[in-house]
Order: sequence, then structure tokens, then C-alpha cells
Amino acid sequence: MKFNKLNTYTRMKRPTIKSFREVLHKTGGNITKAAAAFGVNRGTLYNWMKENEAFMQALKDERGALVDDCLVSARILALGIPERDDKGNFTGWLERPDGNMLRYLLSTLGKEEGFIESMDITTNGKEISLPRLSETDIEELKKINGIGNQE
Repeated sequence: MKFNKLNTYTRMKRPTIKSFREVLHKTGGNITKAAAAFGVNRGTLYNWMKENEAFMQALKDERGALVDDCLVSARILALGIPERDDKGNFTGWLERPDGNMLRYLLSTLGKEEGFIESMDITTNGKEISLPRLSETDIEELKKINGIGNQE
């Protein structure tokens, strides 16, 4: 909103989606900086996004692009930067791999491939002792599970 000649609030004209996207890109998706660039407060930007889905999608797109850029940096941290000779042979590291970043990426992005950290949720980290199964018990379990001699 802005003041008119009578010193009362008037609604600022909503920008085009193109200019909204450009400002979001220049401000890295930061709502406060984008609002300042338009000369409005944060609430006005949220109203624009609430009133028009294209504005909300523009914010989501810009923040998604930021996440993509961060993943590029995280990948470099996780894998390191190898140094190679003229023949392409590994000679050392310009930047060593970061094991913590590698573990983080695998535990978050690699879940579908089975890269998850296991967590003990039954014993609270304490060892428990289980009774040993007798041979009879083992045979009974095999029968229940369809393992063993099939006739």
C-alpha cells in the first residue's frame, strides 16, 4: 500500500508476473527484500500470492531453484574436488570430500535406494538378552515360514 495525496492508504497496483519473477530472482526469493523492491510491506506480497496462484508458484519456483543451487554446492562438498595430472590421473585433492555432507545427502536423498540410518526404537540403545531357541523351536519356525524340507 502507499499513501495518496489525501494521506490515506491506496492499494498499490500488483506487478506483472514477469516483473514479480524477476524481482524474486534478484532477491533470491527473500520476501522482505522483494517487498522492499516493490515499495510495499511483506503482507502485501503475501496478499498478491494469496489472490493469484501464479505469484505463489513464482515464489515456489524461485525457492526450488535456490535449493537446486545448494545441492550443487553440497555435491561438491560431499565428493570433493580431485586434482588430476595432464593424463587425467588422480594426483590428490584440491578439496577433500566431506564425509558428513556425504552421509547427509545419502540419508536424505538416498532413502529410496536404501541409504537410511537405522535407529533402535525398541531397546532405547540398551542391549537385551534373548533366550536361545531350541532346535525344536527353530524347526517349528521354519515350518511356519515355509523353510526347510518341502514334500
